[in-house]
Amino acid sequence: MAVLLIASLLLAGNSYAQVFGEDSPLEDGPVDFSLQLKTKHLWRGIQVSNSALAAVDLGLRTKDQSFGVGVWTGASFDGDFREFDYYISYSKNGFSAALWDIYNFSPGATYNNEEVFNYKAHETGHFVDLSVGYRFQGEFPLFLGWATIIHGRDRGSENRKNLYSTYVSADYPVLRDRRVDVSLGLAGAFALDKEGGTSANFYGHKAGIVNINVTAYKRVKLGSFVLPVSAMVMWNPVENHANLQLALDIF
Repeated sequence: MAVLLIASLLLAGNSYAQVFGEDSPLEDGPVDFSLQLKTKHLWRGIQVSNSALAAVDLGLRTKDQSFGVGVWTGASFDGDFREFDYYISYSKNGFSAALWDIYNFSPGATYNNEEVFNYKAHETGHFVDLSVGYRFQGEFPLFLGWATIIHGRDRGSENRKNLYSTYVSADYPVLRDRRVDVSLGLAGAFALDKEGGTSANFYGHKAGIVNINVTAYKRVKLGSFVLPVSAMVMWNPVENHANLQLALDIF
């Protein structure tokens, strides 16, 4: 199904070019959207979906692209994964900050996945994630990030309080401006307000390293189109599993 979808999009793109021309005079506006196809959905050491999916990002951006607000939604082709998120983001001169309201309403969810407007702390299926990061400029572009869940379904097994699960990460592009670029990433997770007798958090059954990853990036030419493709290998030592994700940016 994914192959058929890609072919359809390429044909549609060719038709668009024939009608409007390769060098359209239309100016960029504040609204934009993107489409990505993935073999599965891996996020912060978690295998969110084991099925192939399509993800759409629809948002508003300022002219300099520093500030954005929008919606990210993903759905697997077999219907086992569905997610609908809101976000606000800011980035400039290496600094970035974002606030995400994440709502995974997949059919097999073990939490409230039927009330999109319910934000009561002990009932909601949402979780709100606040993150900040900085990428060093120049010859040493190391990225350091900190993200904490500040509200929602991050309340431990007893559902009594927010654990404020925190994800601290670093990544570095070890190969740049090559036919295939490569980056390395490392992240750990812990709860700022632990539940009694345990160090469990949103990302694992205990505090520790939850994400070691290697990501390769390549631009693949298909006819007159050049499509960015990435392949990420991810290990989660705390949960003792590994995964591989392939992603294709259609537009």
